[in-house]
This record gives sequence, structure tokens and C-alpha cells, in this order.
Amino acid sequence: MKKIMKIEKTEIWMTCEKPLQLIDGQAIRGFFGNMYRNRPEFHGHIGGRLIYRHPLIQYKVFGGSALVIGLKEGAYLLKAVPKIEYLKIHFRKNPIVKQNTVSMMIPYGLTQEMISYTFLTPWIGLNEKNYKHYLQLKQEKTNISNFLNKILIGNILSICKSVGYTVDDKILVKSKLANLRSIEVKKDVQLTAFEGEFETNFLIPDLWGIGGKVSIGYGTVKRKNGDETQ
Repeated sequence: MKKIMKIEKTEIWMTCEKPLQLIDGQAIRGFFGNMYRNRPEFHGHIGGRLIYRHPLIQYKVFGGSALVIGLKEGAYLLKAVPKIEYLKIHFRKNPIVKQNTVSMMIPYGLTQEMISYTFLTPWIGLNEKNYKHYLQLKQEKTNISNFLNKILIGNILSICKSVGYTVDDKILVKSKLANLRSIEVKKDVQLTAFEGEFETNFLIPDLWGIGGKVSIGYGTVKRKNGDETQ
């Protein structure tokens, strides 16, 4: 029997007068980071130093609306966020016309069966080190699926470390990913990203991000079938 734990997840949805874009995740993170400067969970820094761990609060944009989502300690903190009048996006105030907070307990961990997920936003799986290896594999016309699967497993392990889950069995991943052109995650910063889907024997929270730049909305996954609360 695989070990399943229950973790808390909180979502804050905010609809603004003017629709937002995916790239606005960076500005939303900055807004909340300034609002809660004394809580590193909101901005990922301690005394100006970056915290190198998977963030427990993430900032996203879906259908023009903002989503702030948290797990465990992040979920607990988000439940206390009051009603906000506006989001400051690129130095301009964008009034919020609707705000809704949802909190729930969800299962997390290894499962007996493979579960299918799709990426709702581009997955940034490559860093400076493994990007060179990726280019080499492409040049050699080698199948890169196994290489990307190992990176996805590492992404899942990063979440486990942050939420305090001990992996006591093998994580399996099978992916179908397509290489996208480079995307601009912020001004003058271009990164290679992928779209597609994957299967794994691991329960990942819906609308949670894995990989790089997850705090600002990239790599967001959703289960293709089934209810995550089951």
C-alpha cells in the first residue's frame, strides 16, 4: 500500500476590472511580497537572500483572473489574507471586482495507479546545466523522453521536500511533451519551455506548478480525469 498524506490547499481567486496575462504572475508575486514583507513564504527571500526551495505559495493567471495558491504553511497563511481592493500591476492599480477564497484538504503522495496530468501553462524544465545536455541529445537525435522524465521526477521530489513527504518507493513518469519556442518570463529573459502531458504514480495538487519559475505561474498541472479530493 502506497503512503498517502493529507495536506491543506488554499486558493484565492481575484477578478480584476482589466483582464490579466500569464506574464503578470511576476507582478502579482511582487504585490503580495510587498504586502507581507515579514513572511518569506510570500516572496521567497530572507534578508535579501533567495530561499532555494520549492515555494509553498504560487502566483498565476487563468482566464484573465489572478490565482494565489498555497500548500501546507502557504495554505494556512493564505486563509488569513483579507479582501483586497486592487492589484498593482506594472505600477498601475487594477481594481478587484470579485475575490473568492477556497480551502480544502487533499491527498498527496505515491499511488498504486498511474495518473494523467496536462500542463495548463508552459513547463520550464531546463536549467543552465541540463540545457546543454538537452541540446547534445537533440544533436545526436537521441530520444529525449527519458531525459525529461527524470527531470519531472526531480520536480516532484522538490515538492516532497518542501511539504515534508518522505518518498519510500520509486516514482514513475511517462511524458508526451513538445518543445516550444523560447518564452519571455520577464523583460529580456527568455527560457525554453514545453507543453504537453505526462503520467505518474504520484498525486500532485491540481493547479500546482512544477519545474522552473513556478512561483509566477509556469509549469501548472491539472489532472485529466478524476477528483483530486478523492
